[in-house]
Amino acid sequence: MRPYNLPSTPLTRLLPWYPGQLGIAESDAPLGIRLHPDAVVLYVDGAHGNANDANVGTDPQNPKATVQGAIDSTLLVPYSVILVSGNVAESASILVTDEHHCAIIGNGLNAHSPEWTSGAVGTPCLSIEAEGWVIAGLTFNCPSASSGIQLRDTGGAQNAYKTTIYDCVFDGLWGGLYGIDFIGAPHRVQILDCTFTEMHQGANDAYCIMVSDTALGAGSPYQCKVSGCRFMDSDNYVGGLGAIRGFNVSLFIDNVFEQGVLLIPALYLDLRGGSRGFNIVTRNFFGAAYTNAGGYFANPATANSCWVGNTAEPTPATVADNGITIATP
Repeated sequence: MRPYNLPSTPLTRLLPWYPGQLGIAESDAPLGIRLHPDAVVLYVDGAHGNANDANVGTDPQNPKATVQGAIDSTLLVPYSVILVSGNVAESASILVTDEHHCAIIGNGLNAHSPEWTSGAVGTPCLSIEAEGWVIAGLTFNCPSASSGIQLRDTGGAQNAYKTTIYDCVFDGLWGGLYGIDFIGAPHRVQILDCTFTEMHQGANDAYCIMVSDTALGAGSPYQCKVSGCRFMDSDNYVGGLGAIRGFNVSLFIDNVFEQGVLLIPALYLDLRGGSRGFNIVTRNFFGAAYTNAGGYFANPATANSCWVGNTAEPTPATVADNGITIATP
């Protein structure tokens, strides 16, 4: 006889119960989970019959109509989550005066939904200045004269500091300008497990990730991380207007820079613009020749950069016979 043998009585499966968001109107129903004792979950679903930005937004049956409506909510405190269901067509902004350390998360049925399209040709889908926001699980249909996400450091104040962009798709649809655009020098930004494709302009000056030359901020992005991303069929993958502006003390690891089939990039990874260098580039897969002519550029102070342990074509002297990079391109 086995110890702790249970009697042969039927088991009853209990329904899950989710506590309401105490102290908030519309939260008496057992709906919504908070990730922090003071945080809230706000629901956005513009296609819902009850969607209205006048709603409190804590009840998924009475959601906000727009992401901007949720960003502007006075209920937001650090660690709050904006949960987006259904496609979005607007240009939203998270200002430096808005709440910090919150999240916008897509609640789609697959890896490519919900989709977010800009509200106007010349404006990004989402502009971020506040610190510590997380953006995850969304597909950005990038506009033809702006970007899917714009990280804005106005006046060199390190705005958009510690932004994390995770598991998103940036689709240029053969007309997008930028996937993610760094305006100024946002620091410690993490871009993780994202897909970039079909950024293309008539002048072939579209980029998946771009560090723009602008008077809004001084210096270059610092201590950033780009990891696990896939870059495909675009004019250029990662760059910063040549020697004008780029990444410093940043890590590029476990990314795939495909050679491209329908569109072959001019620049794959261009890190010339950072004034300090000290970038680490390792464990990436590089399509095309691992040379400057092939579209790869280290910081001019090559002693301050580490490009080793990547996989590339074993043709130039910077690549070993087994296809592993041993020096900067």
